Amino acid sequence: MSVLVPALKSAYPNKQVIAAGGIANGSSILSALAAGADAVSIGTRFIASSEASVSREYKKAIVDAGMGDIVLTERLSGTPCNIINTDYAKSIGYRQNFIERWLNANKQTKKYFKALVQYRGAKKLERAIMPGNYQSLWSAGQSVELVHDILPCAEIVNKLIAETDEEFLKLCSLFS
Repeated sequence: MSVLVPALKSAYPNKQVIAAGGIANGSSILSALAAGADAVSIGTRFIASSEASVSREYKKAIVDAGMGDIVLTERLSGTPCNIINTDYAKSIGYRQNFIERWLNANKQTKKYFKALVQYRGAKKLERAIMPGNYQSLWSAGQSVELVHDILPCAEIVNKLIAETDEEFLKLCSLFS
């Protein structure tokens, strides 16, 4: 992000740049803003919120996981995405098999196969977030490392604001 955000700001000076990925606390927000981002987008942190309409197991998996538990898979959409490395994720694998890769690369089948893979992946994720589903396939980023509790969204936002302010003051004190 420390290279991408300034590069985007330089390439698109009249556009807003919103940083995303790995942002779950005040220091990561401040880092993105210091790199030149106009705003941040936070995903994984809000999965572990009271209001998130996902299963309690999914929320607990976010809290219990560390960044080493996050793996990249192309099985869900045909393009890489991060998931928690559950037993179910291990059982379906992370890479497309030979036939899937061929269908994905073939000029005549690519468009239809990609749509099918994305549809099937979305359905798997949709089913996995429901309570009582044994197929635990949960999307999450490495910022799970920074998530330690399930809180209401308002409390998460207030905590993020307070942490960002605190980190900013600490940083300013280094230069005074």
